[in-house]
Amino acid sequence: MNNVKLLAGISYIEFINNVDNLINELLYSPDGGYTALFSKNAVISAQSIVDKFDHETEKLKKQIDFPDSDKVIEEKRKDLIKQIKKHYDIQSLAWADEVYQNMLDNCFLQATIFKNDKEVRDKIYAKIISGVSWIANVRKLNDETLNKLIKFNLNKFYQALNSNDKDYIPKSDTDKSDVDLFIEFRDLILKDKDKFIILDFNSLNDKLSVDDINYFNRLKRDLQTYKINTVKDDILLVNSAIDVLKIKNNTEKYNFVKLVENDFSSQLENLDENKKIDLVKRRMKLFKNSLHNDNISEYFKSKIIS
Repeated sequence: MNNVKLLAGISYIEFINNVDNLINELLYSPDGGYTALFSKNAVISAQSIVDKFDHETEKLKKQIDFPDSDKVIEEKRKDLIKQIKKHYDIQSLAWADEVYQNMLDNCFLQATIFKNDKEVRDKIYAKIISGVSWIANVRKLNDETLNKLIKFNLNKFYQALNSNDKDYIPKSDTDKSDVDLFIEFRDLILKDKDKFIILDFNSLNDKLSVDDINYFNRLKRDLQTYKINTVKDDILLVNSAIDVLKIKNNTEKYNFVKLVENDFSSQLENLDENKKIDLVKRRMKLFKNSLHNDNISEYFKSKIIS
């Protein structure tokens, strides 16, 4: 192969790499990547991701251009749109679920307030039926599931009529989580994923911190995507570390889980299994040291003098 052909081949592969790198950044960057967007934000941002791809690939063409660049870009664009659509469809349903749940919460609160006003009660009743039918249509639920949902929410409606409005007024946020509840919910992911997915964590803002509510909501979304295995593997990895450390107290378990999650989140690159294991090993050594309330870390001492 002469130099001209060699350089042309390098340029061709470099161009494809640059387009792939662009797609990876648009989809997976922790700073605004499309798959890091959820619910309404993901739905309304889909087109802007495609527009950014078009804009950036035009700039790439000016840097490294060759006769088939438009064909390569068009094929990559189709692949990008397929991946966007997959996330878009999931998050459209998540947005619908949030709107639906908010509607029901408002209905139950209004039912406690207007329990003695038959006209308003009837309107709320009809609104609940209409809302459940709407989400059943969105979710393509069968008639049996629809009827169960209607029965379930009408029971809650009747309960609201016999309750105090204070029971349905949104609770104020707490700064600290109930660690026992946190560990229970986290363990539920491995025990009964389907049960975990239907939990309404937003209603537990008096028992879980905003940060932990967001954490569980993220896991709920990931468990309904291709990330399901990664979520379960990460929990098994951290649970194994907890077992090796012989941590029995839920407060210490909670603290360790939070530390590891912070370690994972602070990494800008995508973490493979080996990198995660290295981070967990490091955190285990630091955590063991912290249990003794020492001012000096044996872990860091060993690093400094090595």
